Amino acid sequence: MESFDSIVRDIHSVLKINQSMDIVFDHPDFLEEYRSHAESLEAETIGIPIPTNKRVPVTTHCWVYFIYKDQRYGFETTVKGYEDDNVLQMILNRPREILRFQRRKHFRVPVDLPVAYRISRRSTEGKEEICSGTIRNMSSGGILIITDEDVPLGSELHLFFTLADEVGRQEIPAKIVRRGMIERRKKKNFYEYGIEFYDIPGRLRGTLMHFVFSRQIELNRQKR
Repeated sequence: MESFDSIVRDIHSVLKINQSMDIVFDHPDFLEEYRSHAESLEAETIGIPIPTNKRVPVTTHCWVYFIYKDQRYGFETTVKGYEDDNVLQMILNRPREILRFQRRKHFRVPVDLPVAYRISRRSTEGKEEICSGTIRNMSSGGILIITDEDVPLGSELHLFFTLADEVGRQEIPAKIVRRGMIERRKKKNFYEYGIEFYDIPGRLRGTLMHFVFSRQIELNRQKR
């Protein structure tokens, strides 16, 4: 199970001029993952060549990720404004801290949340049923659940879970990409499923990213 390694407060030690970065905006009109780079690093701001065809509204929340020396880092920030000095730049507020992660596409945090899921008819030859389990870890790209239902690898699911005020109970399409039996209790087998989300709205994915990022910060502070 992955968690982030540490919090970096010396920003200049990992974030350099010309550093390539991926940016995800928490805005319904900008749902893609955008690529840019650090053009300037000031005391309170970071300047980047504008990564979108039109301007993202000022104060929009976003997540920034980058690789430095084969290590993945990320931070939350907001769009402060724009500057036009030969090349139009987007100005981001400089973060107070950067998280260092293990290098993988989606980083995960441990959780303990109830989940209900509906197995699609295509995966059950016409029979559709609602099952339940427990989410053990989560990323913006998927979850790991424990359940006593034996579900085939590759099955398509529709998930229902709540993340406090972050995500209300709604249907999220997903697919089982990994499975295994982990233990037997009270004459029941329990299974572990790696489940990948697909075709979810960009805003919902952004909300999941926000939950995962905040949870990582909380866990790191609990270790001190």
